[in-house]
Amino acid sequence: MHLEQDKMFTIEEYEKLQYKYKYNIEFINGDIILHSKTSVKHNEIVNNIQFKLMSYLVNSKCKVYTEQIELKFHNDKDTINVFPDVFIMCEDAEKIGESFISPPKVIFEVVSPNYSGHDYITKLQIYQRYGVLEYVIVEQTGEMIQYNLVDGAFKPSTSEYYISKVFDGLTITNEEILK
Repeated sequence: MHLEQDKMFTIEEYEKLQYKYKYNIEFINGDIILHSKTSVKHNEIVNNIQFKLMSYLVNSKCKVYTEQIELKFHNDKDTINVFPDVFIMCEDAEKIGESFISPPKVIFEVVSPNYSGHDYITKLQIYQRYGVLEYVIVEQTGEMIQYNLVDGAFKPSTSEYYISKVFDGLTITNEEILK
């Protein structure tokens, strides 16, 4: 849900709204997007992805984070604050406070019917522009669309399930997502 679409918000107004509302609030260049609570199905899928990634990354220098941790992409042109569903950051990640300011290696977004365009278009463009190496959009049916960053542009994978190009041997099937 977009808040007052005809008004552009400042980053300061966004920060005040974060404390006031019990929503996940994202900020994309003056536009505020409110995300309501997730469904049980959404939560189960996020947990299954997180479990699979955490199991793979045991004893590595990378960690899995979920939708309560903020990513900030800021430069002269953009001011973007988002909360991906599941993402991987490694020891080279940069932070300000509790927010990451460098791109994750991998991001998974579980599509909610009301926000699918946000994940398929807006976030795809943002994650590509800021150098996320893999972006995976997961439907609540378990279907996945994986994008790999090649020469600065996302290229869709032809696989029916997730096969990481970043982490050798890491795969996630549709069945594992829907357990």
